[in-house]
Amino acid sequence: MSIKSEERDVIISDLIDMIADEEDAFSVTKFAVSHGLTTQSIYRYINKLVDSKKIKKERIGRKSVYRFINEYKSFSKELTGLHEDTVWRTEIRPFLFDMPKIAYTNLNYAFTEMLNNAIDHSGGTKVKISVEKNCHDVSIIISDDGIGIFKKIADAMGLEENSFAILELAKGKFTTEPESHTGEGVFFSSKVVDDFAIFSEDLVFLGPSSDNNPYVDKARTFRKGTTVFLRIKNSHKETSKEVFDRFTEAPESYGFTKTIVPVRLLEYGDDRPLVVSRSQAKRLMVRFDRFENIVLDFSGIEEIGQGFADELFRVFPSQHPNTILTPINCSEQVNNMIQRVLYMAAFEKVKNE
Repeated sequence: MSIKSEERDVIISDLIDMIADEEDAFSVTKFAVSHGLTTQSIYRYINKLVDSKKIKKERIGRKSVYRFINEYKSFSKELTGLHEDTVWRTEIRPFLFDMPKIAYTNLNYAFTEMLNNAIDHSGGTKVKISVEKNCHDVSIIISDDGIGIFKKIADAMGLEENSFAILELAKGKFTTEPESHTGEGVFFSSKVVDDFAIFSEDLVFLGPSSDNNPYVDKARTFRKGTTVFLRIKNSHKETSKEVFDRFTEAPESYGFTKTIVPVRLLEYGDDRPLVVSRSQAKRLMVRFDRFENIVLDFSGIEEIGQGFADELFRVFPSQHPNTILTPINCSEQVNNMIQRVLYMAAFEKVKNE
C-alpha cells in the first residue's frame, strides 16, 4: 500500500469518527482545516462514502447532515448444547467479514466470553442475539431468559443486596463456578470494547467508558434474565493483548494481578455516595487479597470517613503487606483524610520500633 493510500485511509477513518462524534453539528470546513485540506477534497471523500452506501445525506432545514447506513442481524438460539465459538463462526463472522482486525479480534473475545456466561451460568433456556453495524462501529446485544447475573452472584456470595454484586464484578476474579471459570471474562470484556453494559432487573453494570453514553441506552432493559451490550468502533486501536498486559505482571508472569475498583459502587445508584464506615471499607476489601496491585478510583466521592480510611489504608496494609493500594481521582478532602491516616500509621510504626 502506498503512502498516499495510507493517508487517504486515515482521513476517511477520521472523517467517519467526526461525523459520529459531531452528529448534526459536523462541519466540513472545520474538518478540512483540522487536516490541512480543502473543503472540495473533503466533499470528494464524503461523496465516495455516499456512493459506497456507507453514509447518506439528509436535509435539516437548509443544512446538510450525514447519517450512517446501518445493517442488522437478529436471531435466537436454545442454550442447551450451544457453543459460543460456533455461533460466532456461523452467525457473526460472515456478517462482519470486512471489519478491521483489532476491532474484530476484541469483539470476538468479548462476545464469546459473554455468550459463554449465558450458556454456563444463566440457568436460562434461550438467548436472543442482535447485531448492528455501520462504517463507524459494531454493536451486539445478548439477552438470555435466566436467573439474572446480579442475583446469581448475590446468592452465591450471600450478599445482602443484589446491587452489591456489581462491585464484585468490577473487581474481577469472581465466578460462581471456580472449577471451570477464572472469573476474568466480564472484567476484561468490559475493557476491550468501547462501550459495555450488563442489565438485569433494575440494575446496570457499566464498563469504564460507558457512563452517560447514549449508545448504551439502546440495550436498556429491566426484566428477568440478563442483557449484555457490546459496542466497538472500527477505528479501535488498543489490542486485547495490550489490555491484558495492563492488568498483569507480564513479562515476569501472566497472572491477573491488578484491578481497578470504582469506590462509588459501594453505594450503587447514589449520586452523592457517603463512604464513612469501617463496615463499608470491609465490604470494599472483600477478595482484595487475590490481587497484588489495586487501584482505588475515588471519582464521584466527595469525602470519606476516618474509620473507612483507617480500615482501608492502615489496617488492611498491615495485614496484607504484599498488596499495594493506589488511590486515584481523589478530592482534596479524600486526599487529606488518606494522608492523615498514612501519617498516623507511619507514626505508630516508628513509635513501636
